[in-house]
Amino acid sequence: MPDDKTYGLSRRMEPEALKTLMQKALINLGEVVLLDEAGRMVYISQEYAKNMHISIEESLDRRVEDVIEDTCLHRVLRSGIAEQGGTYHRRGEVFFVNRLPIWEDGRVVGLVAQAVLSSVLEDKVQEGVSGFTKELNYYKNKLHQISAPKSTLDTIVGDSLVIRDLKESLHMVARTRSSVLITGKSGTGKEVFAGAIHNLSSRRDNAFIRLNCAAIPDSLLESELFGYEGGAFTGALRGGKIGDFEAANGGTLFLDEVDSLSINMQAKLLRAIQEREIKKVGSTKPIPIDVRFIFATNKDLHQMVKDGAFREDFYYRINVINLHLPPLRDRREDICPLVNNFIEKLNRELGRNVREVTPEAMAMLEAYDWPGNIRELENCVERAFNYVTGSVVEARHIVLPGQESLRAQPPAVPGGETLKEVRARAEKAAIQQMLQACGGNKKETAERLGIDRSILYDKIKRYGL
Repeated sequence: MPDDKTYGLSRRMEPEALKTLMQKALINLGEVVLLDEAGRMVYISQEYAKNMHISIEESLDRRVEDVIEDTCLHRVLRSGIAEQGGTYHRRGEVFFVNRLPIWEDGRVVGLVAQAVLSSVLEDKVQEGVSGFTKELNYYKNKLHQISAPKSTLDTIVGDSLVIRDLKESLHMVARTRSSVLITGKSGTGKEVFAGAIHNLSSRRDNAFIRLNCAAIPDSLLESELFGYEGGAFTGALRGGKIGDFEAANGGTLFLDEVDSLSINMQAKLLRAIQEREIKKVGSTKPIPIDVRFIFATNKDLHQMVKDGAFREDFYYRINVINLHLPPLRDRREDICPLVNNFIEKLNRELGRNVREVTPEAMAMLEAYDWPGNIRELENCVERAFNYVTGSVVEARHIVLPGQESLRAQPPAVPGGETLKEVRARAEKAAIQQMLQACGGNKKETAERLGIDRSILYDKIKRYGL
């Protein structure tokens, strides 16, 4: 006989309190029926009545076998032996059932039974699996994000004085926990520098989390950064979710395009940075964090502060250490090593064997101003690979923006010219081709070449165009 301590009813609770508690338990069970000692139906849920195709009003206080002709609940009530995880067939439908006798003082005083349609249970299981899959995919993506960045000092390519100075400063920057603000035009390599700082620091074995603030709507950004508790809002994962702050704990959090943050989100981030703790959405419990913050922007934040578009206190909090990356046009001596680096990378990825770039082709690349910076240069080199059939990148393979017609031109032979002469000839050809493509419109030509109109006029005069 079952142990009264397991199956009995508490005598310490007031009868009314116990009754209220049991009523709530029955309601939460869903598809359930409650029988008294005589087998009469004293409680029937709406779901159970629907599943059994019976009327609650007509069934209450009647013996269960008189209402449901093929039931076995009355036999379980008499035997006192629980049945769990069984199946029950009624009117062509299959149910998963649990039948549990209620014991008090060593005797059965009632029975509670649950009958869930197999199709409904399968849907619930599928919903659970779907939710679990979504959560698993989230953490898979997060695991991809927190994998150690590939960028190191060696991946920062360049021999210019400014790049050498920046690489030397990274050693000192990496030793601290102060916030870093990396500024520079789009495509100058801000994420590469952020990854190098992380890999040089004592945090290198912990997470490096990247987040582009402009890529996520402000309404979702808070939950992405801070995480949330289960049920914090509609669509929230059942068990809640950790945010990027927690994922980056002990490591580095890199927030790109920080200029896109709303004033409200800036205030919340400021508090988290200052107090070194966060609260998940839907929670009041503070969580301590140990995170190194690196921010990046291609905008003038100081001007945004003056314009009231960026919080002054937040600006000074994130701008403890500033690293400014110059545009590629201001370090043209780095173009050649960058091109060679891209060629090595593409050879590995595409299984090619391109060995060199002709002086004229390199001169064309060095003469262009690259408004898209390193990213645009890499794109141009990759495009050239589509035209190279041998092992040498020639001038005719270089397709600068707006200069698609240059690809059809035969390569010029340097013939003993100096690099300066080759560069001048390539620049003249580029301007001449663009002028023709723009129908002589100098304003459009300057824009498509990425240079100032006054510079274009000087070059036209110098080359006699």
